[in-house]
Amino acid sequence: MNPLQRQRQLRNTQPEERLNPYQHLYGLRENPFPSLALFTPSVDDPRRNGSIYDERFRYNEEREFFQMFVQPPTGDTPRQLGFVRLDPQAGGRGNGKSAFLHHVMERINTQQWEDWPGDPQSLDLFVLAVHVLPEPREQKRFWQFVFLIFKTLAERGLFQKIDEQLRAAILINLLSEEQASEVAALPVEQVEAILQSHERFSQLLDQYHLTAQAYLDEAERQLRLIAPNSLNHEFVRWFRAADGSLAALWEHWQRNGIVGNAIRWRKQGADWLLNGLVPVLIAAGYQRLFILLDEFEKIYIYQTTRERDEFLDALRQYFYERDSAAVQRQYISTILTIHPSIYRYLRDNWVRVGLENLAPLDPQMMSHQSVELGASTREKLTHLLITYLDQFRMEGQDEHAGTLYPFATDALDPALDAARYYPRGTLWYAYTLLHQAASNEIPAPIDRDYVRAFISSTPRPPAAEDENIFTLPLSDSPLQG
Repeated sequence: MNPLQRQRQLRNTQPEERLNPYQHLYGLRENPFPSLALFTPSVDDPRRNGSIYDERFRYNEEREFFQMFVQPPTGDTPRQLGFVRLDPQAGGRGNGKSAFLHHVMERINTQQWEDWPGDPQSLDLFVLAVHVLPEPREQKRFWQFVFLIFKTLAERGLFQKIDEQLRAAILINLLSEEQASEVAALPVEQVEAILQSHERFSQLLDQYHLTAQAYLDEAERQLRLIAPNSLNHEFVRWFRAADGSLAALWEHWQRNGIVGNAIRWRKQGADWLLNGLVPVLIAAGYQRLFILLDEFEKIYIYQTTRERDEFLDALRQYFYERDSAAVQRQYISTILTIHPSIYRYLRDNWVRVGLENLAPLDPQMMSHQSVELGASTREKLTHLLITYLDQFRMEGQDEHAGTLYPFATDALDPALDAARYYPRGTLWYAYTLLHQAASNEIPAPIDRDYVRAFISSTPRPPAAEDENIFTLPLSDSPLQG
């Protein structure tokens, strides 16, 4: 059978509907727990990309984040540099820091203020957040970190969102009040479709006798007003050539080798961000940019002492001191998550480059600008497991919603103990337990004795590759300069 015949056969063959063990034993579409509980935003699996999130798990920490970094209840200026860190009793990795930051980013970018502190109706907030995940050895220099910010904005589809807001902001300046009211009265879905499509937006401009040139001229005029002395004109030229679209500009950079040009990013990347992208964000109406830098140790541990000082000194100067459109408006807020074991290694470099004055690493003072993720509890972890289960229940299983079924009520308590109340370890036990039970066709409810027997005969959850890097003797670890 040649490949063409095979493809025709596959297309014409109706798959036989067969229930898998999770379906006929437990009323679940499949195993609801991640086989590897590592946050990975690039995968489609909702169990790993942050789509499934228990909002009760870090509810208090989210409120604290909002009050410290987004809108303090006192009306003070929010902190521009701070930390998300783990309670010393919470342990190290596997406690949901990345999932927390991803969720905060989503709430900020979708303006989900309803249950945040204060009166949602009184909030005058329109800000943007980007959750940045460094790769080991890939961001040793500050320019590489800046490139990662751009790359992440592109991969998360945030350039498209900015484009939509910018089109709306510039259009308002070009239309009469009557015309603007006419467009605003259109159904929300129609307005969004117009702003999301270059072709449909061009048609709207034509409808009001406006040209693409007029739109670009007004956009550039706004950028010059925002940054009269610091605007990066090279960035603006690219921006105009891309029809005033950041998404199209990034595609242009990819086609023309700018994305991979280390020399250009080393020389100009920071200015493209601070005096190019930031003015565009301001013109689009965004009031601040949050850079949520996850697992900073993945940068730090692979740097030499000189590279650490240079990176941190550049962070201080470019984001908080050197004259730019961003610094003039105190526009960038940087929040770092760092492994608890890094403090004593990081502190000397942090103090030496002057960051201690902006965000102290001194444990006695650090709490004033850090959100502490508390240790997990039995109640929180149980609710987390139920959140995953409820996402995968089949139709007709409403009676089990909000319960641990197919597990008996207290069956998973030994697994929580064995996982030391780490979310990652707990999810691993839940996945592996259910996988084995389904393979052996164990009927529901799966009881506590079954879970105990499983734990006594099963190795502990596998550690992440860099799980124990800070427990190595200093002479054996990459922390030496």
